Amino acid sequence: MEPILLSSVGSDRATAYNFSNKILRHRDRLLVSWLEAPATRGGSTCIQLGLCDADSGQLQETQTLGEGRDNHCGASMLSDGEDRVHVFIGAHHGDFLHRWSDDPADAASWSAAEAIGPRHSYPAVVVDEERTLHVAYREKYEGPDQTWQLEYVRQAPGGGWSAPTVLAKCPVPGYSHFMHSLSIGPTGTLHITLQFHFAVGGNARQGKTKMATHLRSDDGGDHWTSEGQPCDLPVTIENARPFVSCIDDDEASIRIGTHVVDAHDQPWLYCSMPESPHALMWHRTSSGWQSVDLDAALPRLNFAIQGRSTATSRDTDGRIHLLISTQAAGAGEGWYHPANELHHITFTPDGRIDGHQQLTQDDPAQARWLPSIEYWNWAHADSSCADGHWFTYTSGLSAGWMNAADYKDTLCTQVWLSRL
Repeated sequence: MEPILLSSVGSDRATAYNFSNKILRHRDRLLVSWLEAPATRGGSTCIQLGLCDADSGQLQETQTLGEGRDNHCGASMLSDGEDRVHVFIGAHHGDFLHRWSDDPADAASWSAAEAIGPRHSYPAVVVDEERTLHVAYREKYEGPDQTWQLEYVRQAPGGGWSAPTVLAKCPVPGYSHFMHSLSIGPTGTLHITLQFHFAVGGNARQGKTKMATHLRSDDGGDHWTSEGQPCDLPVTIENARPFVSCIDDDEASIRIGTHVVDAHDQPWLYCSMPESPHALMWHRTSSGWQSVDLDAALPRLNFAIQGRSTATSRDTDGRIHLLISTQAAGAGEGWYHPANELHHITFTPDGRIDGHQQLTQDDPAQARWLPSIEYWNWAHADSSCADGHWFTYTSGLSAGWMNAADYKDTLCTQVWLSRL
């Protein structure tokens, strides 16, 4: 289908931080969220909800659900077993704002915002069959001896939020990033993938990712295991059981994307590697972790850049879908290089690449990047992502990279919706 323009005033990271769903089918509507740029430099970003036709994707109405302090504050959405839609507006070192509605097409039906804090970033949210909400997030701590942590909370229907469980802890004070991803598998198991990204001196611009690991809980978040063994919490770089690591090379760095869980209750995710092969699609099997070499399979594409923006999902046939923003080999390099276009790669359930196509037409003036794909939902395995996944992306450039002064820039981008 032809892409549908949702906004021309998107933030420079309008569809970024896809730790949870930004696209949700609900009754006869398709709900799509994105972030719009501040009207003035230093102003607030706007968290937008687009109400689109469920069949055509055409935008029918736009609501503003809240404001964010900068370009890291996009929303996460989900629907529970009673068809209630929950939205978590992601703060950046502040309170998450939780809102819900039984009729999201009616702007007046949304609840008042419930603040969940105090210094949270990057909400990854799921809901189980009992309608319990599960949230994983990064928590920032102040002071020379305080390290940032990956924390987990939950809320049963009608109850309050649990006390935080610290799942992982950065090894040094200062900036860190876990690139965490949270999902529920076909048996109700909770899965979390995370990385240890940090800088020894605490300077975000010097950060490197040294390893990645996978945690799972078979009892709703009470206890966690790693690689089939109980794990001591918090997981640290010393006690983690990584599936990929470059801890022995001080200069090396990896970077993972979000995961999806297959029919065997095992995760799949993309990982940037420090040397050839630069791109691996990791997936866990009954005999351990396996990887697919994308460099060898698709030599005409450039996978050499760390932190490629990606998105993953699954379909009813068991195929795994990867969206990745990249360019042809030799066309230029950079996370948001203007040569970047969206590519779609599919994998068979046993780990073979069975398809590749470029989704966006070449445009040398602006990157097509920050894809967000419709998430697979095991609670509705017979119909999830039916007739093709919806996805969004940002068309434009970035106001800056690792420069806090640019996070509130007024640079505008286009926000597009399309379908695989």
